[in-house]
Amino acid sequence: MGLVAAISGFVGAGSAQAAADVTYGSQTLRYECSYPVIGFDYLDVEIEFKAPDAVPANSQFVPYDIVATATVPQNVVELLYYVAGIDGVRGTADGTVSLTNGSPGTVTIGDLAVAEQFVVDPLNDFPVIAEQGGSTVVPTITAGSPGVLTANMGDYFAASLDFHYYNATPEWQGPETFECFLDTTSPQNTAFSPNMTVS
Repeated sequence: MGLVAAISGFVGAGSAQAAADVTYGSQTLRYECSYPVIGFDYLDVEIEFKAPDAVPANSQFVPYDIVATATVPQNVVELLYYVAGIDGVRGTADGTVSLTNGSPGTVTIGDLAVAEQFVVDPLNDFPVIAEQGGSTVVPTITAGSPGVLTANMGDYFAASLDFHYYNATPEWQGPETFECFLDTTSPQNTAFSPNMTVS
């Protein structure tokens, strides 16, 4: 809103290659983000990635196929479109994921690619996709002791974004730093599901 060398492999040296890969996903979490012109408002974010469903203790693996979907709510889209004149975005995003029974304890994902995306209808939500690309940085993770490895989305992420202004010259302006903080108004479950088995 926190989220990355290209990594196409999914299991590092010393890992169990026979393990099946599964998709790990977060719930949709609400963040408060620093939009241009209109200031802080909401953004709904969910992330998924692939990794083995089980790994041996002390082995290594690398998550892959990371995709974040950040949905700008309709009321914010309307403000951005009609007040700020913004109808598109592009850039990169960075974020963190915290681990239990794995290291590093905080995984920093850098340079998720935000391709050019445009508002189709200013009276509807605007989903923006950030995904793993050729410049995305994803650290190798080392599993801990036998049991389970759990992952949770971070409470902060940032993006470097160009915004498209349909009534300005130049149309693309930026980059601007777009910061997002987990909304703490009500409790949110930041855990990814399922947990990973460590044998």
